[in-house]
Amino acid sequence: MKQALRRPPTAPREQIAIAGLFVLLFCAVTLRAAQAATVPDFSLQLLDGKSISLKDYRGKPILVNFFHSK
Repeated sequence: MKQALRRPPTAPREQIAIAGLFVLLFCAVTLRAAQAATVPDFSLQLLDGKSISLKDYRGKPILVNFFHSK
């Protein structure tokens, strides 16, 4: 009867190294997002006919979702 292969326990040093890599990756992604180019101002017409501009939300976090349905 074959015994199941056991994975050796991860040493604390390896766990710290892996956690450090995740922290570095997170910091790199966060810094890159902070340095992203600004979006040019644009206006869109809403379904009720009103117009909305990106500059109205300057300094506030927003999510713009473009979708198309058939």
